[in-house]
Amino acid sequence: MSLRVAPSKMNLIRFKRTLSFLSRAHDLLEEKRDILLLEVNRRIGEATKLRSDLDRTLRDAYDTLDEAAAVVGSKEIESAARFPSTTFGLSTSKKKVMGVSVLSLNLENVKTSVAYGLSRPTVLTDDAAEKFRLGLQLAVRVAELENTLVNLVEEVKKTQRRINALEQFLIPRYSATVAMISNILEERDREEFVRVKKVKRILERRAEVQTNA
Repeated sequence: MSLRVAPSKMNLIRFKRTLSFLSRAHDLLEEKRDILLLEVNRRIGEATKLRSDLDRTLRDAYDTLDEAAAVVGSKEIESAARFPSTTFGLSTSKKKVMGVSVLSLNLENVKTSVAYGLSRPTVLTDDAAEKFRLGLQLAVRVAELENTLVNLVEEVKKTQRRINALEQFLIPRYSATVAMISNILEERDREEFVRVKKVKRILERRAEVQTNA
């Protein structure tokens, strides 16, 4: 469906320029979407690996804690668990990924000591504490990465909506308008050509009559 505009040469030039701009914008948006999709797929792979590392680390930490319980006793471990064994700070900031604003999470001053409160701390409890500390770091990285993925996917959707608007509404309407104006102007040119030819014939006949008179 074309837009309602006066079929003039000036409007034809203006709408052709706008149509050219819309086509370039469409190409750039498609390129942006494709690059974003590549980044999303890359980060999905990264998130999958990190999630696997986190699961493995936590399993190892709990297995080590079970071994420690076998050595010092489960009641000793449960008693130690009542004390705050891990302290840390978490700061947040914003950063740009592919032009998209995402959340950055940073652990600060992480201190872990499962052995705190134990009457008989062992190498196993220290090992478990270290594994839980690593698990905490991985959990923060997973959270940051998954938040980044959510924002990137939302940007892909937003970009696709713009592409759809161009493909389904703007470009077709401007194309139809350019075609409509072009057809009307061409028809006018044909009519003008025919009119000029008729006038020329009339003038030629008059000149011929005057010559023969």
